[in-house]
Amino acid sequence: MYPKIFLSIQFEADGEKRRVDVDASGDAWPAQNVRELNLVTRRRGSSWLVEVTPERSVTVQGIRAAMACDVRGADAIYLNGYESWTDSFERSPWAAMPGLARVPRPLVKKYQLDWSGDYRFTREDPLPGHQHGFGYGYLRYGSQVLLFGSLNEDDGFTTIREDAARGRVTFEKEPPACPLEAGNTRELMGLWVDAGALEDMVGAWLAAAGTQALPANKVIGYTSWYRHYNNIDRGLLQGDLDALAAVVGQVPHEGADVLFQVDDGYAKVGDWMRPDTKTFPQGMAPLADAAHEKGMLAGLWMAPFICEKESALAEEHPDWILGAPGAEGATFNWSGALVLDLLKPEVREYVAECLRTATSECGFDLLKLDFLFAACMVARAGRNRGELMADAIALIRESVAPGTRLLLCGVPLTSAFGKCEYCRVGCDVGLDWDDKPHMRLLHRERVSTKMSLADARGRAHLDGRAFGCDPDVFFLRDDVELTDAQRAQMLGTDVKSGHVLLTSDDMGAWDAAQLAQYHALVKEFLRS
Repeated sequence: MYPKIFLSIQFEADGEKRRVDVDASGDAWPAQNVRELNLVTRRRGSSWLVEVTPERSVTVQGIRAAMACDVRGADAIYLNGYESWTDSFERSPWAAMPGLARVPRPLVKKYQLDWSGDYRFTREDPLPGHQHGFGYGYLRYGSQVLLFGSLNEDDGFTTIREDAARGRVTFEKEPPACPLEAGNTRELMGLWVDAGALEDMVGAWLAAAGTQALPANKVIGYTSWYRHYNNIDRGLLQGDLDALAAVVGQVPHEGADVLFQVDDGYAKVGDWMRPDTKTFPQGMAPLADAAHEKGMLAGLWMAPFICEKESALAEEHPDWILGAPGAEGATFNWSGALVLDLLKPEVREYVAECLRTATSECGFDLLKLDFLFAACMVARAGRNRGELMADAIALIRESVAPGTRLLLCGVPLTSAFGKCEYCRVGCDVGLDWDDKPHMRLLHRERVSTKMSLADARGRAHLDGRAFGCDPDVFFLRDDVELTDAQRAQMLGTDVKSGHVLLTSDDMGAWDAAQLAQYHALVKEFLRS
């Protein structure tokens, strides 16, 4: 089963617009357009590729593929969400895609609800049976799936749409953002389609795409966010570190590394090399040293591609802020966040210096890097979104100290495949089950324990294949609004869905029953 592919092109010299169609057998027409593009189609097992070497400069205006399949007869459909926080799990093929189409625009604009997802550049279709996703997906028929996936998202993102009534799945590939010069070869689309058991199909698709997970041990430990949020200081974190050391010292964890991770709150967003002198008078290096002294990895949270409005960075370098339409008014988090223009050499050097300082000078072994989608919000300067995101992740990797582990978050998921040790695979959990009723009507990237656990289960097939999955934290403490059944679901999901098992509890306050429960959790996590 292969798709039909449709190209829309425009020749630069005379502005003439043309179209090329490729059927499921690989035949293409009209013949003249095919000759001028030197269009070649290749079928390699389950892979289907189209490339061109134009005889004269040409702009590719659209790349679309359509595949007939039994959507109506499927038990479920899975379409990977845009980024880490976007909900991603099996749904009915006849479900309606949640989104912002029915939310009043003034509310969307006031709270920037459309910033973290794909809403600013993807057409929403709220009709039942018209769901969409990015990069890959599958239709489930009993114990078997029909999996379809892009073979390369670094040269442009692929939007996948279903039309249940018509029995069709379509693929819309980002075209090159600049003209293709005569004589230069460019692969325009690469798709993989096959049927079988889910785990087998995911493995085969990723192998065909050349994706392999980086070596990474499982990680247990502590992160500060859900205990203190951004109200942290040196003394509080030292107490948390001591408590973690005391607990893990009693729990066998051979085969896993212990991580102490400092989350948001130590500096204004963007001012990473200027920690708050009142709360961290000696900077961040002493905490990394303290973790190392206890035999642990030291982790640090950063959001390297944004800054908040009240940061020194925004005040001193207003020309570093990306002002392109679509990037303005980023988010109301903190004092409001702004997007940095990574195509400016001075911005790239600043980002690189911050990452080098955190890893080479302060000694942090793992960086949790967040809000990464900011790098590709706006296609510009001859690069589409997929290319911008690939470039941004390459900048991160080349800037950190050798051996640094990366835990990426808020990243277009397929851009992270094979490029980080760990990746968040769901939205943030909350201190209750599913937030307030009105929040459930908003964007797909909202805070929700229920949704986060569904995402972790939905993307668990990527664990150890694309990266080590991070399902976010678990709670054993008593001050969260979860029923016993909900707690059991959280713990059961977290130990089976990934490579990362962290908590934000005050581990020093756990009683004997909670310590025994933690012991059992770690044991099951390492066994899974």
